[in-house]
Amino acid sequence: MSSDLVSLADASALLGVSSERVRQLVVAGDIPGVRFGNAWAVPREAIVARGHGSSRRGRPLSAHRAWEMIAAGEVDLSNVSRFRNRGEFHRFDIGHTDLRFLSQHDNVLVSGVEAAIGLGELLSADVARAHLYFPDSLHSELMSVVAAVPDPLGNIRLRAVPDEVWDLVSEESEEESGVRFAPRSAVALDLMESADPRHWIAAENLVGHCG
Repeated sequence: MSSDLVSLADASALLGVSSERVRQLVVAGDIPGVRFGNAWAVPREAIVARGHGSSRRGRPLSAHRAWEMIAAGEVDLSNVSRFRNRGEFHRFDIGHTDLRFLSQHDNVLVSGVEAAIGLGELLSADVARAHLYFPDSLHSELMSVVAAVPDPLGNIRLRAVPDEVWDLVSEESEEESGVRFAPRSAVALDLMESADPRHWIAAENLVGHCG
């Protein structure tokens, strides 16, 4: 097993919950996971990020309500899972050229570290990773013109947003050098899924600058 992956038992020890609870989080999409036969494994990074957040729970917000709160800058970074319905989550391996094409598409918003840097945060760029948002209706079209290989542990994270709330998402975007960035609070939520404390600090800064 890759050193970047841990078993459910190890993840449960790190989080202080049962293995069954970790499995439920994986099935619900709160934590990414990959299956090896009858066994699940999860990325160590995801466990670190989950452990950093609050253990508080709450019913996930609807996509529309999540984006209303994101647009208003009213997000709780200690309870990121409440905002998981902000888009259907996909992971892929995508080549650099195709990734740049996606990032510069008119109906794609860049998030994560690249967006944080573009919005003024002093982070180190990581061209191997990306977070992107786009309307759900564009999903099949984009995937037909780029070489994207589905990978449950892929570093390219895409969120397909319901079409009916896309206008709410895109109207809060900011643009620089032909790249449109996701709303600041959405970028902050994505940064909180990292295991890097510098990303958590940047997330707090971005939320503090909202509104």
